[in-house]
Amino acid sequence: MSTLRGEPRVEDLSAGLPPEREQVVASCPPVPAWTENLLFTPYDPTHNIGMWLHLGTVADAWELWEDRALVTLPDDEGVLSMWAYHRTDPARRPAGANLRFECLEPFQRWRVAFDGFCLRTPQESMRTGLIRDGEKVRLQLDLDIECATPVWDAHSAAAAATGRGGMDQQQWAKEHYEQLYRARGTVRWGRREVTFDGTGWRDHSRGPRGDDSVNGWGGHVIAGCLFPGSGRAFGLSRYWSTDGTVTLEGGYVVEAGELRHARVVDVPGLDGLVASGEVLPFGLAWQDRRLELTATTRTGLWTTFAGGLPYGVASPGRAYAVNWASCDWDGDVGHVYVERSDLRAR
Repeated sequence: MSTLRGEPRVEDLSAGLPPEREQVVASCPPVPAWTENLLFTPYDPTHNIGMWLHLGTVADAWELWEDRALVTLPDDEGVLSMWAYHRTDPARRPAGANLRFECLEPFQRWRVAFDGFCLRTPQESMRTGLIRDGEKVRLQLDLDIECATPVWDAHSAAAAATGRGGMDQQQWAKEHYEQLYRARGTVRWGRREVTFDGTGWRDHSRGPRGDDSVNGWGGHVIAGCLFPGSGRAFGLSRYWSTDGTVTLEGGYVVEAGELRHARVVDVPGLDGLVASGEVLPFGLAWQDRRLELTATTRTGLWTTFAGGLPYGVASPGRAYAVNWASCDWDGDVGHVYVERSDLRAR
């Protein structure tokens, strides 16, 4: 049995993807607005700390890396945020000015590190407007990531009998996969330090993501949850255009280490901007089985669906909501990462 800093794991979690898919490409393909993007969203339920940590190349400015950090703090301490651009040395990529993701073993182990100053914003201020300049707090992260489920590839999922649409219809990427993991380490902000122990969701996308990537975007739901007690997991995504047509959809369930594609039956809509206490339904079906679960949000944060996803909410109708929610599957408790948007006229 492996440990986070121990021997390599023997089980194959790649789902058939080659190891080089975990690496960032060395040179920009000859495609306008081509980008590469990676996201980690670990959550610690004991301290109620959720993180949205994003690294990506800049469309049409390949030499620059954008690093973004959003961290919900416990005890009504608000949200820490950072957004920067950096001409990163190739040996350190994927990395930005303050944030770095290091692949230690493809589809098995990563390290996430951050050291920089963030803006502190009250959660309610973020929910009701764009964030404003204010107090800066030093944030330091050192997290070991141990992948726990097979990779779920969006292209394969859409092509399966349980899926709909396809990656070729997307304007934000042409390659995309996701994976769930356990995360442990330390988090320091200001004078506080906690031992982080939780789970999370990550993705890796490649393809064009320019200023027109939101054209025709109607909304989306993404969710992923690892139940650490049993190792079971589920995840899903649904993307739709402005007229409501589903352009990409698929789901999965993991039991006994095996990933099965599943049909998406129910996803939670974005009906309001609620950080905690919102009840979210999830439904999946595969073979002759059906999974229906509800999750209750514990914390959340918001960006605005506009160029660059500015932090906070400029318009409720263009909100991009991120939540972490507790979920019970036959007595086994997990915590769901869920992000939602809905730009359709109502």
